[in-house]
Amino acid sequence: MLRFKDMDIQINGRSLVRTKSMELGSGIIALVGSNGSGKSTFIRTILGRHAEYKGEISLFEEPIGSIDKNELAKLIAVVFSQGNVFGDIKVRNVLGMGRLPYLNHFAQEKEKDIEIIDKVVGLLELENLLEKSFNHLSDGQRQLVMIGRALVQDTPVILLDEPGAFLDVVNKHKVMTALRKIANEQEKIILFSTHSFTFLDEICDRVLLIDKGGVKELSPSVGFENQVLTHFGIIE
Repeated sequence: MLRFKDMDIQINGRSLVRTKSMELGSGIIALVGSNGSGKSTFIRTILGRHAEYKGEISLFEEPIGSIDKNELAKLIAVVFSQGNVFGDIKVRNVLGMGRLPYLNHFAQEKEKDIEIIDKVVGLLELENLLEKSFNHLSDGQRQLVMIGRALVQDTPVILLDEPGAFLDVVNKHKVMTALRKIANEQEKIILFSTHSFTFLDEICDRVLLIDKGGVKELSPSVGFENQVLTHFGIIE
C-alpha cells in the first residue's frame, strides 16, 4: 500500500534517511531510532510536509505528491507529539474535525459520521471529556483526544509521531491496545515513531530502525525489544 523507492530524505542538501526499496502493508509498524535520526522528518515526508527528498513515495500506486490535499486527508491521518491549540472548543467538536474531509460545504455531520465518532469515544473511553474545553485538558488528555481525532478520520494510513509522549502507563496501554485492534479488524497501516520499547513485541507486526542514515527492518523471530536494546548497547 505504501511504497518507497530509492528514497533519500535530505536536510539542507545533507542526506538524513535513505532506503532503496521498501513496502509497508497493513499492520502496526514502529519507527525507532536515536534523537535526530530522522523519525519525525520521515513522517513529515510521507505527508508531503518535507519536500527535500529524492526518489519516490507512492500510496496505492499513486505518487504522494500528485494526490490532492483533500483526497490525501481521506487516505492519511496524522498526530504529532506537539499538542494542537484549538481555542475554547469542546472535545466533541475536536473529534468531529476528523470528519471534515468527508463533510459537505455546510459541515453537516451525517449518521455515519456520528457513528464513527461514538465508536472512537467508546474505544478510547473519552466519554467524560466530551464536554470539556480542549485547552483545559492536561497534555496527556490532549494527546489522547488528538489520537481519537485521527481515528475518527478513518483513513487507511495513520501516522503517529511519539503517540505515547504525554500518556501515563494506563492510557498508553489503552491507546496501543486500540491501535492493535483497529489494525487487525480494519487492515490499516499504522506507523508510529517511538522512544519507548515496552510494547514493541506485544503489538507490532514490524519494527523499522533508523540508524546511520539507513532504514533497517528488525527480525520478528528474535524479539523486537531485545534487538533494539542490544543495538543501542543497553544490553549485551
